Amino acid sequence: MKHFYLRGFVLLAFIAFYINPSYSQCLCSGGIPATADDQTITIPPTKTSTLNFNFLQFNPAIGNLSCVTMQDTITGNSVTGAINTGPDSTAFLFQLTLTNKVSGPGITIINVYNAVHGYDTLAPNGDPTDTITYGPENIITNPDGIGMTGGNAAYLGLGTVNFAYSVNGGMITLDGGSNYRSAVTTVIGGIVHLTYYWCPTTPLGSTITNFSAFKNNGLISLQWLATNDQSGITYEVQYSADAETWASAATIPAGSAPAGTVGQYQYQYRMSANETGAIYFRIKRVDPEGNITYSIVKVINLEQADQRPGIQIYPNPVGNNVIVQFDEQQTGTINLELISTTGQIIQKKVVQMAGNSLANMELISHPAKGIYFLRAQDISNNRQFLTKVIVN
Repeated sequence: MKHFYLRGFVLLAFIAFYINPSYSQCLCSGGIPATADDQTITIPPTKTSTLNFNFLQFNPAIGNLSCVTMQDTITGNSVTGAINTGPDSTAFLFQLTLTNKVSGPGITIINVYNAVHGYDTLAPNGDPTDTITYGPENIITNPDGIGMTGGNAAYLGLGTVNFAYSVNGGMITLDGGSNYRSAVTTVIGGIVHLTYYWCPTTPLGSTITNFSAFKNNGLISLQWLATNDQSGITYEVQYSADAETWASAATIPAGSAPAGTVGQYQYQYRMSANETGAIYFRIKRVDPEGNITYSIVKVINLEQADQRPGIQIYPNPVGNNVIVQFDEQQTGTINLELISTTGQIIQKKVVQMAGNSLANMELISHPAKGIYFLRAQDISNNRQFLTKVIVN
């Protein structure tokens, strides 16, 4: 008998940037967009057909959970072998059906793959030509799946919430009888991305905006923009292990920034060896009269891999001018491009940056109202950033 050999192949897992505009409807009272907190888990290429992975729950002490979205960017390839087990030469028509599913509380994302192979004539069992191999074939033709649920109680707490991935199915004959055996080998990999959208339980100060936090090389980089409406303002960086008891990491004065201007502030928090799990950050603003306001809260999962720095847009929605804030300082040539949802480049600008993290792009010919993307290409270091822009 001829043995069938499943040909080897390489699966490249990748991250795809995908935004469904309908999720901008997750709003707080007064039509204010909810704050997003993201977690990402990478699935390395694997032949395992069932996987379980855990995300941190949302701490209700931070605020009110408005909604939850799960986005998966999973790719997969499959190789299928079939052998004629009958005594006669037979023309087979096969159908391969594989169902990929990501599921968690209130969220299910399903991707079904169907393919028909044949007619292919296989020799009688024992003959060297009694087998055939199909593939490798891409079994996930739409790798960007997304699901959403409301403020599900399963996501609240200080523990974890479980999601599962599974691939099921196989190959059957549509014609040629049942005297056959088949074997399917599937390799999958990619990214699963959970986002909590939450609203503050109490009104927050509007003078602190674009607060970001990301972890890299043992440091947590914090950045924010703040309106210096008077002299003598101080900003205190606070951290917490439970989002209830806060400690001070540093106090940063507004300095000599002119009143009424927007200043950019940065701080790097160095993680200690005994810190594990989640760590929360916020900015406390104190003016000379003793009035106190706070920023939104950002959470960093210390157990996850280092995060890729990104960009934020200020303000968003934008009017005639876009301020681009990078999560880390940039040096070199940056191409800024405003892109429509159909991929058309609406406007370009080249900026030179020298150890700073803010760039400006004026909308010369004001585009129509709607959703766009802002792409920042770091020419010097061959990197790219992408974020959504809403034009008023």
